[in-house]
Amino acid sequence: MKVAVFTETYHPQVNGVVVFLSDILPLISKKAEVVLFAPGDAELNVEKVNRNFKIYWVPTYPFPFYEGYRMARIRSATIEKILREEKPNIIHLHAPVLMGLRALKVSRKLGIPVIATYHTHFPDYLPHLFKGLLPKPFTEIAKLPLKRLIKYVFSKATCTTAPTLELKKELESYGVKNVLHIPNGTLFEKFGKGNPARFMRRYGIPKDRPIVLYVGRVSFEKRLEVLLYAFKKIRKATLVIVGSGPSLKNYKRIAKELELNNIIFTGHVSTDVLSDAYSAADIFVSPSDSETFGLTFVEAMHFGLPVIGVDRLGAREIIRHGRNGFCVKAGDSDALVEAISTLIAYPSLRKRLGAQAKKDAEGYDIKRVAERFLQLYKKLCRETKP
Repeated sequence: MKVAVFTETYHPQVNGVVVFLSDILPLISKKAEVVLFAPGDAELNVEKVNRNFKIYWVPTYPFPFYEGYRMARIRSATIEKILREEKPNIIHLHAPVLMGLRALKVSRKLGIPVIATYHTHFPDYLPHLFKGLLPKPFTEIAKLPLKRLIKYVFSKATCTTAPTLELKKELESYGVKNVLHIPNGTLFEKFGKGNPARFMRRYGIPKDRPIVLYVGRVSFEKRLEVLLYAFKKIRKATLVIVGSGPSLKNYKRIAKELELNNIIFTGHVSTDVLSDAYSAADIFVSPSDSETFGLTFVEAMHFGLPVIGVDRLGAREIIRHGRNGFCVKAGDSDALVEAISTLIAYPSLRKRLGAQAKKDAEGYDIKRVAERFLQLYKKLCRETKP
């Protein structure tokens, strides 16, 4: 069996989709041939990763509304030519945009079944893309044609997968049919045990304060200003923000204006340093209200951390309020203060929630997710045989 995978984002970009694909595609390639189409540089290049894994690096151009993001530039005729040569049995689109739409069009012409995975909840990104320049009523109006476009695109796939039950229901409310719930997952084996002391020495973190950790892209849609404003009222902890992105300078500026001296920005780190960060932390928190899944919640839970997130989309499904962490209202820094302060004040509660979080993380092993997709590939191939 051969699978053609199309993604609008891949290395060297760092985000949840890239991490997910980096973990799952090598596993898929152990049982099927994988041909990946991913955004590259100026020219179309082919890279042979291993015997069963090939990458077509597609030419790109900068996306004007999101720094660091590049749009794939490839004609439908080129996609068709390559697919006729590769002869895949199935096509898997991840967060399809321009290249994904063209691949979808070609797949229908060639009679190849298509799975479309909904990674990015585009309606939530509208206010962030225009950086608050659009008044809220106009933003809500602009979401209507976007929802119709989502219905149009995903309804043309043979089936759609959503990483959470809430997103499955959301897509169905738009009129998308045949939506399956397959959660994302992570490859736990890539993490080491971690060395807390080494991490604290590296960044000069005092030993007498709990560490509150955020891991992820440092970009406007992650709403990190909510967390920074919360830390204006939290003095008995150190906030560590791990990651990089287009808003790093802006958030450093906000932290300086708020006179926060208990915050550390590490920038992008290696997997080994990330393991150290998770092992050193006491609490994990993300104020993002646009997470369709939230892989970093699962990673933190794997290290036995209680997690705090926003009460919607992916966070609401992963976090069991009062069981493995807390869910708070989106954009509410006071609610974040209360949740973080509670876990700081009660170490026994922190330990109990963290222990349950570690158990719950086991359900998000990427190996299980890979097997579910492989079974789905086989099922669709059987159903579409002439």
